[in-house]
Amino acid sequence: MKTKVATTILAVAGLGMANAATVINEGAASPFEAGGSPDGWSGVSVLETAVIDSSTEGGLVEVTQVSMFAGAGRAAGTHHFQAILVDSNNLIAWISPTLTPTQDGLNVFALSGAGTIDATGGDLRLGVWQWNEGVDDSAGGTVAFAGGGGGGMFQQNLNGTLGADAISIGHEVASQHASGAGGRDYHISVSVSAIPEPTVFPLLALSGLGLLLRRRRS
Repeated sequence: MKTKVATTILAVAGLGMANAATVINEGAASPFEAGGSPDGWSGVSVLETAVIDSSTEGGLVEVTQVSMFAGAGRAAGTHHFQAILVDSNNLIAWISPTLTPTQDGLNVFALSGAGTIDATGGDLRLGVWQWNEGVDDSAGGTVAFAGGGGGGMFQQNLNGTLGADAISIGHEVASQHASGAGGRDYHISVSVSAIPEPTVFPLLALSGLGLLLRRRRS
């Protein structure tokens, strides 16, 4: 009886239970099996139809994984990228840590503690800032893209020598080049999981467990 109660309490507390995740991308399904060519310049690309909104895991989420297809020759250690989220005013609302592919083709990066993302007040579009370390507009792209199949995108050219310092939260992504639906399809995706709202039930469950253990000791 005591063991059953303790087990039930642990289950109610939700210990060891994993959150479901939603993959955000456009065009080709992730994980990507093939890519195209990466950009030659250094810049930010915003994907119009890769959207996190209030219906995505409740709208209050965290990014737990980034998946991408590195172009040929882009895994030597000098090509980097950051996944970003851009709001309806084209302002950057979230930036991942700097990520560096280790092999041509599919690379998967697990993230932890990358910050809470609140999409309850408006849509957030997936984007990517990519550069080649120490140079500007010279083999600047990292993520491969197909020539068709995308949902629409726009780009801003930035100075690749600035690296991660080229962007920050609140940076406005100005459209300097764009393609419509059916155009470029960047092979990048993020997995997002809901941030559970705090409730009284886990606290009550753990309190009950503590009471049970004290009774067992006595």
